[in-house]
Amino acid sequence: MCVVILALSHTGVAAKGFSGEWEIDLRTPQEKKQRLECGTASFKLLQRGEKISGEHSMTTVGCGRLNEGGDGTVSGVARGNTAVLTVTSGRNGQIVRGTAKLEGRTLHWRTLKELKPGEPEGDSGLILGSGVLKSVAK
Repeated sequence: MCVVILALSHTGVAAKGFSGEWEIDLRTPQEKKQRLECGTASFKLLQRGEKISGEHSMTTVGCGRLNEGGDGTVSGVARGNTAVLTVTSGRNGQIVRGTAKLEGRTLHWRTLKELKPGEPEGDSGLILGSGVLKSVAK
């Protein structure tokens, strides 16, 4: 029993659950080589008990389009290492529901369903469709 507790606390992620900052670099290897700016998506989450709150942001490569997110743009419920999250675009109001799953120091995100389209119609809310985000050490 003590060994399990030590192993979980050693990883840090198990102890804090979904709390923290998670980020993915969306640039291609060529775009990275060219040192193009932006091209990231992130979640900043706070877990209290089973409830999750936070924000999501995303930028296109070259910084041409931006979803700034903002406080309260993410809410959800965690059950163990899986959470169901509702994400609202700070860019155009689009709302989606998806799942996040913790695996080690990564968060696996997948959008499942659009709950409300953004305005104007056809404009991307810039909410990450799917990806593996890494824990940002602070």
